[in-house]
Amino acid sequence: MKKIVKVSDKHPKKEPIIHKVTFHKLDWLEWITLVLGFWFLLYPEPYRILLGVLLVIPILGIILNGIQKPSIASLVVIDNRDDGKYDVADFIDVAAIMILIRVSIDFKYESFYSLIIPGAVGFLVVLSLLFFTHKKVEKSNQDRKWIYLSVIINIFLYSYAGTYAVNCAYDQSTPQRYETIVLDKKEGNTRKSRRRYSVTIAPWKDHKEKEKMYIPQTQFESVEIGDTLMVNLKKGVFGIPWYYVRKE
Repeated sequence: MKKIVKVSDKHPKKEPIIHKVTFHKLDWLEWITLVLGFWFLLYPEPYRILLGVLLVIPILGIILNGIQKPSIASLVVIDNRDDGKYDVADFIDVAAIMILIRVSIDFKYESFYSLIIPGAVGFLVVLSLLFFTHKKVEKSNQDRKWIYLSVIINIFLYSYAGTYAVNCAYDQSTPQRYETIVLDKKEGNTRKSRRRYSVTIAPWKDHKEKEKMYIPQTQFESVEIGDTLMVNLKKGVFGIPWYYVRKE
């Protein structure tokens, strides 16, 4: 009787460095998101149109990706090097980050607490859409909890940033106006070597401390220390009060 000997492969196949849980079929949407995202961040004109498109993209991506009811894991790419990296589809995370950064620069809310409930409603709506269009991650998937965490965190950022952006950018309410004084003015570069212009204003209304406000270059060049500015306080589309300054 012949003895069967297993010959090991001298050249075993290498495991791929990047393991994709499910191949993204929406690369075109990710590229569109990257282009529009950086456009909106660096040169936000036309503001409302760019913002509107970036707000729609994550919803559109979730719906298109979920047409065949795949697992939520299909929205994540896992890098197996070192401790692993969980990369959520760019049409979600890039849109969320760009909107968050841009609106943080452009708008100031009067109270953080006023953002909690509207943002939570938006978060639950998007989360419901996600679970309606996608299957749960299989329990056998060892990356299950990190996949959920990565996707949910990015949807959380998108929901709150998007809610705040709509609240301010599309607000048509009549502002309440308050006088303040320019205490200081400064200009400087960001990490991306873009010029930013700011003024420090005196306390106004219920605001007891002086505040730093970013303003357009044209307005920065027209104001001097000691000038009077008007703080315009608006109600917001979702009842999140926000404000900006203008010179008369």
